[in-house]
Amino acid sequence: MNYKNYKKNPSETLETLFRWLAAQLRFSSCPFVEARLLLQLALGLDENSFFKNLGQPVRRGVWKKVLALLKKRKESWPMAYLAGKKEFWSLEFKVNRQVLIPRPETEILVEKALSLKLPERPQVLDVGTGCGNIAVALGREWPEARITACDLSLRALKIARENAARNKVKNIYFVKSNLLNYFIRRRKKFDLIVSNPPYISEEEWPMLDRSVRDFEPRKALVAGPTGLEIIKKLIMQAPRCLKRSAYLLIEVGSSQAEVVLELAGENWQEAEVLKDYAGFFRAVCLRRK
Repeated sequence: MNYKNYKKNPSETLETLFRWLAAQLRFSSCPFVEARLLLQLALGLDENSFFKNLGQPVRRGVWKKVLALLKKRKESWPMAYLAGKKEFWSLEFKVNRQVLIPRPETEILVEKALSLKLPERPQVLDVGTGCGNIAVALGREWPEARITACDLSLRALKIARENAARNKVKNIYFVKSNLLNYFIRRRKKFDLIVSNPPYISEEEWPMLDRSVRDFEPRKALVAGPTGLEIIKKLIMQAPRCLKRSAYLLIEVGSSQAEVVLELAGENWQEAEVLKDYAGFFRAVCLRRK
């Protein structure tokens, strides 16, 4: 089946188009899932409505939308950017090319944060908030907390605000800051600082998948020549913004944990390395003396 044949036989059903589209997406690890999501996007249907309408004929205008989406997907556009949204912590987040797409492995930061022994109304800072996924997830789980989300990008902060409103989270304050500079100047102190900072090296960047390298914001991924530049600054700055016995929780590259512990030095009374769901070292949790 193709678009020319469809012109001759405009009674093709959604199911026929679904199977054809999945065949076009065979390069994907989940072609039928992606085919369904693209068709839902083109038709404006939720999952239940999609399956209820499989036997219905498809309008010619839908075909044009599907072909446009398929072209972008074949060009390696991430599905999240095509859909304009991504799920994280069972919440829906608006995303576009101004912000990093949330990854499932980052949920380990939320899990660890929620397990820490913090005050009843903790002061929490999310550094480099991006689309706000970490801050919003913590805000939903800790409605009594005072959460601050900072980013150097005003466009990212705008999206993060929208995501807080979308998920009905009202206990987040948004601030423009280059890492912790804003808070150091104002002598702000927190019970927890959490961050998913850039940690890719310049050498690793060209080797990333095209869907990442060509579409996601480079500045949200690449830290510098070694990949440790931003993490090192955070570790150096954090003691000035943490209360006594407070925590610093950072996502790191799978091969960086040992080096990060060395960078931490003696300013911390506890240090823990966390694995993600795939068994890779994914985060470091430090507790200030």
